[in-house]
Amino acid sequence: MEVLSNFQYKKLFLPNITEKILSNNADIQLYRLEEYLKGILMPVIPYRTTFNFILFITKGHIKQYLEDKEHHAEKRDVIFIKQGTITATIELSDDVEGFFLAYENNILSEQELPKDKTSIFFMPPFLNLDLLTYETIVQLLTIMEQELWISGLNLNEIVVTMLHLILVKILSTEPNSHHKSATRPMELSLQFRDILFKYHIEEKRVTFYADKLFVTENYLNKCIRNVTQKSPKQWINEMDINYSKALLQSSKDIAEIAFQLNFHTASHFTQLFKKITGITPKEYRLQFFKMKIGYAAKKTGH
Repeated sequence: MEVLSNFQYKKLFLPNITEKILSNNADIQLYRLEEYLKGILMPVIPYRTTFNFILFITKGHIKQYLEDKEHHAEKRDVIFIKQGTITATIELSDDVEGFFLAYENNILSEQELPKDKTSIFFMPPFLNLDLLTYETIVQLLTIMEQELWISGLNLNEIVVTMLHLILVKILSTEPNSHHKSATRPMELSLQFRDILFKYHIEEKRVTFYADKLFVTENYLNKCIRNVTQKSPKQWINEMDINYSKALLQSSKDIAEIAFQLNFHTASHFTQLFKKITGITPKEYRLQFFKMKIGYAAKKTGH
């Protein structure tokens, strides 16, 4: 599975992009869905990104695959895709309009958002905005767009402040977001999630991640359970299975996928997959291809 940088993403999925925008490597980037995210072959093969991005829908609809679920987003809906998350665009309506906002993780630390940065870790991937919040965010995005245009796509304090305000506004709409000050267990959970994306294929041992984070295995277990209600081992297993779902959408053999994910045997992989999802990898693959055939038939009108 590809891990796409901002440049690679734009080259693949923004076919109408200019050379200036393609070469833009700013830590905050903003594009209009109706101007750029058109003409790509659907459904897109799942991928990961090295950056975070948010889809704001103002008209039409988007269907986005995210980890292990499909999200259907319409006007006033937001899809929040964190760095390293497995995702893919499944469907775009012909009349879709909205914003694509991309930002790098380091821009958050530059804004000094300790409590909100921690809350972002727990933000759900899909949100429906109330009318006032929606209108406010659209205004903020429009101001950011104007500032980026005036500055020649370069960042300035206004652009960074707009991102700050947009993220805080989104966070304030989530009822489960308490905005508590960051604690050591919260920060550790954030750090664990970041390194898990990098090493989960090669390393299944909780001790490996504890060593990376300079804590004991018991302390890591305690912190991750308290903050996320899951053990580190559950996170590792679920990360592997979510990743395997994307691989199952290819023509690779199930045994080959198990080997690629560093499982000892194909049967071990199958057992874990069924334990987590309730179905076997073979059944999941059949479901996916039925869905894909159904989507193609819908597009052609047959």
